[in-house]
Amino acid sequence: MSDVWRMPGVAHRHVLSSTYGDPVPLEENQTTAGRRFAALLRQHRVARELRQEDVAERSGVSLSTINRWERGLIRNPVPIELKAVCRVVGLRPDAAWIALGGIDPEDVEDLPDPLPPASPTEEEAIAIIRDPAMPDHVIESALQYLRFLHAQAETQQPGTSKPRAAS
Repeated sequence: MSDVWRMPGVAHRHVLSSTYGDPVPLEENQTTAGRRFAALLRQHRVARELRQEDVAERSGVSLSTINRWERGLIRNPVPIELKAVCRVVGLRPDAAWIALGGIDPEDVEDLPDPLPPASPTEEEAIAIIRDPAMPDHVIESALQYLRFLHAQAETQQPGTSKPRAAS
């Protein structure tokens, strides 16, 4: 069943169906800001040659949410979800908020630069940590080991494998 219906008596006006199949006028669901954001999100996703499923998997945001966002059906996005999706598709979060009308372009000058996109290694580590099959105690052990390696790396002199002399 399609989610686009024609309402009798409404000339060429598409409507969405609700969960229960009731027609809901498109204008009530899709805002101008939502359409701007949808186009921006789709453009960045396609430029990275990602499917919506890829974005969902890498960001941890549900496929249905990403699908609704790309159809312009977004009103009050969860900031952490928006940020995660932006990171995956290479979209600056401030540009997303401007498209959504959440901030004015003049306010962007004062914002810090966003984090660079995660590397494939970082994405793999995040996916492993987020895997629901991974027990909490195993994740904590892995983090302790990473902290240990990080502390060792900080005590190494640049360009050598010898530890720095204690001062």
